[in-house]
Amino acid sequence: MRMLNKAYGYKQAGVTMVETMLVMPIMLLIGFGIVHAGLVYQAQANLEYAALMAARVGAASNIDMAAMKKELEYRMRATSGVDGSDADVVTEELNKMGIEVLNPSYQMFLDCGQQPVITSGCAEPSNCEIPYFGMQFFDHSATICSNVSIQDANILRIRATYTYNSRIPFLNRIRFVGEGALPPEQDGITVSAVATVRMQSPARLSYDLLDSYNNASGGD
Repeated sequence: MRMLNKAYGYKQAGVTMVETMLVMPIMLLIGFGIVHAGLVYQAQANLEYAALMAARVGAASNIDMAAMKKELEYRMRATSGVDGSDADVVTEELNKMGIEVLNPSYQMFLDCGQQPVITSGCAEPSNCEIPYFGMQFFDHSATICSNVSIQDANILRIRATYTYNSRIPFLNRIRFVGEGALPPEQDGITVSAVATVRMQSPARLSYDLLDSYNNASGGD
């Protein structure tokens, strides 16, 4: 009887080991997933704030794309951990970010844009700036910018994106439906945020802004 009990004990120990080997990877994956989701949520929350700050810079700088992206990178340092002392690291972070101007659209510039006194830097001088001053004197019905009023054309709405690397094993290269593939050397998940502010300066169609429209539409 003692020999049978001993053999039975060895058998149970073997079964327990097999069960542990089967369950452990699943439990680790669940644990990693919880941590990963928390970090991504934090990055998303930070991006919401960073996008708003970038939009405020754009509203005060005639939609300066470079200034907005610089502000976005600065505000995301709480997530990225970059201190700004290494220019190469900052450039690497900037390459993970993108800003798309949703409003005003390119068509709004074509419909309502006017030629400013100084046309330097204008991608299309005759349609370079959407009028900003004296909005209360514009005829809402007569001044239509791509099916919206000129007041609505003076609202800046941007979408900011950031490829966030949580450094959690196995989960950094998971892509959601509709997301493009990442380069082999880059890990992360793309988070995005939309921010809307009222323009504080005339919207200006610069070459950088025109390039962003072309990139968003898949043009050259």
